[in-house]
Amino acid sequence: MESSQAECLPEIKELELGETIGQGTFAFVKTASLRADPQTIVAVKFVHVGRCKARGMTDEDLTREVVLQTRCAGHRHVVRVLDCNVSREYLWIAMELADGGDLFDKIEPDVGVDVEVARFYYQQLVRALTHLHDVCGVAHRDIKPENMLLDRAGNLKVADFGLATRFRRRDGTRRVARDRRGTLPYLAPEVVGERAYHADTADIWSAGVLVFVLLTGETPWSEPSVEDGMFRAFVDDGGNLSDGPWSKIGLVELNLLRKMLQQRPAARATLGQLRQHPWFKAPVAFADPEGMCADPAQLARRLLFKLRVPLSDAAYVQFTQDAPSSGPALTATQPVENELAHLEHDSYNSKTPIFSQCHLDRAAADEMQKRPATQSVRFDREVAVMQFRDDVDPTLSFDFNPAKFTKFFTAEDMASVLPQLEFALRQSSIPVRQGMYDSFCELERIMGADKVFPVSIDIKARDRKGWLLSGIVCIREVADGLKVVCFERKAGDPLEWRRLFKRIALFCRNLIYIA
Repeated sequence: MESSQAECLPEIKELELGETIGQGTFAFVKTASLRADPQTIVAVKFVHVGRCKARGMTDEDLTREVVLQTRCAGHRHVVRVLDCNVSREYLWIAMELADGGDLFDKIEPDVGVDVEVARFYYQQLVRALTHLHDVCGVAHRDIKPENMLLDRAGNLKVADFGLATRFRRRDGTRRVARDRRGTLPYLAPEVVGERAYHADTADIWSAGVLVFVLLTGETPWSEPSVEDGMFRAFVDDGGNLSDGPWSKIGLVELNLLRKMLQQRPAARATLGQLRQHPWFKAPVAFADPEGMCADPAQLARRLLFKLRVPLSDAAYVQFTQDAPSSGPALTATQPVENELAHLEHDSYNSKTPIFSQCHLDRAAADEMQKRPATQSVRFDREVAVMQFRDDVDPTLSFDFNPAKFTKFFTAEDMASVLPQLEFALRQSSIPVRQGMYDSFCELERIMGADKVFPVSIDIKARDRKGWLLSGIVCIREVADGLKVVCFERKAGDPLEWRRLFKRIALFCRNLIYIA
């Protein structure tokens, strides 16, 4: 559990707080229901005031997010702010809940998404940026998949204005920014170079990197500087790379990316030019004339169908042969005791949430138990199960919901689950305290079999770029004899987090329930 969440949260008079659905260094997001109408669910972001001020942030810095997001929220592709307030410990912001989940959770690493799906989200992002830049005079400065949420129909919603800035003065002139804000792989080179830059132009570059990620399932570089070999090759070739992940991209899309990823800001495409590009003007089969999704089932099917976790013998042999070199590295070469992953009771998530991942998992489990496995339609359509199967019917209908896909179900008992999971973590170069099952037995003795769940394991690793990757493996009982093992990211690249999940799932393949 995050220490910031262990402190007393401010009471919000009209809301009943639910489960944590996202967290970062300075803030976390929880669901909440209206006390007067429990069916109405919203999201509440809690920003830890003390942590922010310890990093030199002022009161103006803290409230800027609310002010700018409220200013921009009158658009269908921007998450709406509903209310806000500040207490001694927290600034809280109540917002509409994007009940289609996160975009990043639906991008398969090294694969990407369907090209027409990528074009659909590019068109919606351009419309959102047009509103931010041209109408509101606001630059987002953190365009990336994690900040692109989806509504119930799969339409894009831009979120998290924590780094946003007003770049246009009242007289129409543009301010020059000098601070380095954003996420390194998505930053424009002029931002990394710590030169004066125009924040709206930098947003175009970030949007170009996001399009690349949608098309390929990976970022083109770790950072846009000459120290990065991939970026240096991109610059040396005049932005005309055609090998590696660039070889996956079609000619029209390459033309677009080369306009958006111009190293010189003055040569970079403007929003007006992007709206004239064929990729923006081309119709999308599942969109209406206004660019909104007209067929959510088709969009969900095309977006989710590429999510795959191979469990074959060939995949297992490949991963076991190169396990020491290709997996995430240790957090430290000599980890101290408190750095070792270990099992503990997850008291923070032990209460039944009002609207949660656990609720969605129970719904799938309940449906499975009501019918024979071959007839369990709801469970078969649960993407967390489908991603492990080779025989998925391409005509199946899916819907959008907040469910995370970095999880698997198991019908095995904990005497089998925990030793295998401990082995998988070690094979993925994550330092683990020995004897997880013994720890579970001790927890069960103290708390009782009916109260021991959920249990969780904090894990830390370094991804292929050497950056920190951390999260929680949470094990919950969702039905008699059935458990769900969820991998919940706290920090790091979401693509790398899914890669880690896929690796661990492969080592745990004998545990995974496939309906």
